[in-house]
Amino acid sequence: MIEDIIFILYLSPLLINGLYALYLSFALNLPPSDVYLGVANNIIILLASVLVVLIALVIEIRISPKDTRVKKIEENVSRMRILAFLFIILSLVSVFVTSGYSSDMFKTLDLYLEGRYAILYPLFLLALSFVLSPSITHFFKFSLIIFEIIPIVLMTASPLLLYILWRIGLSYSIVFSISLLVFIAGVALFLYGLRVEGKSKTTSISS
Repeated sequence: MIEDIIFILYLSPLLINGLYALYLSFALNLPPSDVYLGVANNIIILLASVLVVLIALVIEIRISPKDTRVKKIEENVSRMRILAFLFIILSLVSVFVTSGYSSDMFKTLDLYLEGRYAILYPLFLLALSFVLSPSITHFFKFSLIIFEIIPIVLMTASPLLLYILWRIGLSYSIVFSISLLVFIAGVALFLYGLRVEGKSKTTSISS
């Protein structure tokens, strides 16, 4: 029962955003771009989305036995990162649909960046997951810097880098290639870090 409640709480930010978008679209009959910006720039939606994740985290930690709380925190760290990546992907898909499937990716990116809370919320989740990560206690370890800090910085900086390079006036191919490589590098480091972490846990258990 409690697990179901926590699961619903973690999904609720997506539900809140979706339901409010439907309200703006059908009840107020707003055009798609105004619907996206109305959701992505609504401070109440942002605060509600932050609050439900914090409530889910607190509930799960409070009801867990003390000897399993560290494990529960690790599980919530993974959930936050998954939710952050889902938000980024769904926001980009929403913007693409809102723009009428426009092939002008810079126009689409402009619309995405106008929705500031669609960017801030995933950043909040990634930052919170980093702060809660058990390895934060070893903050100055080289492995942490490589496999946790740098991937987050690279993935979150990629769309901003794309926008900045475009504003500078570089060609489309150069801008897209550099930004894509930065994002892929972040994902690769993140996945490799998970692999290394998994191997280390397996080794510690077997020993």
